[in-house]
Amino acid sequence: MTTETELREIRLLLAELNKKVDLMEERPIVCEEPTKEDIEEIEAYETAKKNKKLQLEPLSELAKGT
Repeated sequence: MTTETELREIRLLLAELNKKVDLMEERPIVCEEPTKEDIEEIEAYETAKKNKKLQLEPLSELAKGT
């Protein structure tokens, strides 16, 4: 059997959940189609991967460029 305290806590949790659902519905996540350039880059990456021509860059070298 559920006590009054537990019922209050359940109602509070439900109210919080409903607020979050409302926020999610107000701000939907937009998924965009990839651009032509994106598709070209993905294809180039997949080709290089398939041909084993990918080279790993040391993280320290990547950090220098920023």
